[in-house]
Amino acid sequence: MTHVTRRAAALSVPALALATAARAQAWPERPVTLVIPFAPGAFTDAVGRFTAAGLTQRLGQSVVAENRPGAGGSVAARTVARSAPDGYTLMIGTQGTKASNASLLRNPGYDPESDFTPVHGLAKIVGTLVCRPDAPWRNVAELVADAKRRPGQITYGSAGIGTVQHLLGEMFKLSTGADLAHVPYRGGAPALADLLAGNVQLMFEYPNPGIEMIRAGRIRPLAVAAPERLPGLPDVPTMSEEGVRNVEAETWFALFGPRDLPPAVTARLERETAEIMASEGFRDFLARQGALPLALRGEAFRRFVSAEVAKWRAFANATNFRID
Repeated sequence: MTHVTRRAAALSVPALALATAARAQAWPERPVTLVIPFAPGAFTDAVGRFTAAGLTQRLGQSVVAENRPGAGGSVAARTVARSAPDGYTLMIGTQGTKASNASLLRNPGYDPESDFTPVHGLAKIVGTLVCRPDAPWRNVAELVADAKRRPGQITYGSAGIGTVQHLLGEMFKLSTGADLAHVPYRGGAPALADLLAGNVQLMFEYPNPGIEMIRAGRIRPLAVAAPERLPGLPDVPTMSEEGVRNVEAETWFALFGPRDLPPAVTARLERETAEIMASEGFRDFLARQGALPLALRGEAFRRFVSAEVAKWRAFANATNFRID
C-alpha cells in the first residue's frame, strides 16, 4: 500500500506542475489588484492608474488600482510580499519601497529582492526643492543661513519616511549643516497641500504638479536635485550650482509581483507593459508629468534593482543614517 501511495504521489508532482502552468497560461481569469503604495494625487498614483488602465485594456480583465499608503510605502510592500504568487496582486514599486527602505529601515518586514518578482520599469523623476512664494529665501544660501540661525524651526514635508523626498531632505541637512525638521505625510499630495497652506515650509517636489505650480507662482523653486537643470525648469539651478554637493537622487517607478510569480504571467506582463510604454499615450503622459521612461525588463531590470539596493546600502553604511 505504501508503494502505491508513493508512486501516486510521485506521479502527482508533474500533474500539479502541468495544472499550475495551465492556470498561468489562462491568466487572468478574474480582476487583478494593482497596489499603489501612496495616497491619491501624487505621481506614484498617476503612473499606477495609467498602468492599470493600460493593462485592463490589454489583458481583457479589470486591473483595479488600490491605494495602500503608510510607512513610506512599506505597508503596501509587506502586503504584496505576503500575497499569493498567482498574478492577481501586483504593485507599483518605487526607489523607496524596493531599494532605500530595505537599507535604511532596521526591519522593513520584507526583502526588496528575494520577496518580489521584478516585471518592468515604468518611469523616473527628480525632485526640486521648493517653498512658498512668501518665504524669505531667494536661494539655497539664504535658506541655509536662516536654518543655522534657527535650528530645528524650519520644516520640510515628504511623502513619508524613507521616500526620496525624505532622503533628499536628509542629504541636504548632511551636506549643508542646516538643521531642518522633517514632517512625513501619507503621500506627496497631502504634503504639498500643507506646503501651500503654510503648515510646512519646504519640500522636494516633483515636476508635476511642481512645474505648473511654479509657472503659476504658487511655489518658488530653489534648486533641482539632479546633475543637470531640468528641461521644464531651465532657469532653476542644480544643487551643485548652488554649492551643495551630494544631494542628487532620482525616484523611479516600476511594476512588481510577489516572488515566484509564474514565468508565463511574468512574460505576459512584460510584453503588455512594453506595449503600453511604446504607445503615444504613455509618451504624452510622461511629458505632461515631466518624467522620463524607465524601459527595463528581464535580467537588465533585475540588475538595476540590485544596483539600487546596493547604492542605498552603501549610503546607509557611509552615513550611519537610519529612518527608524
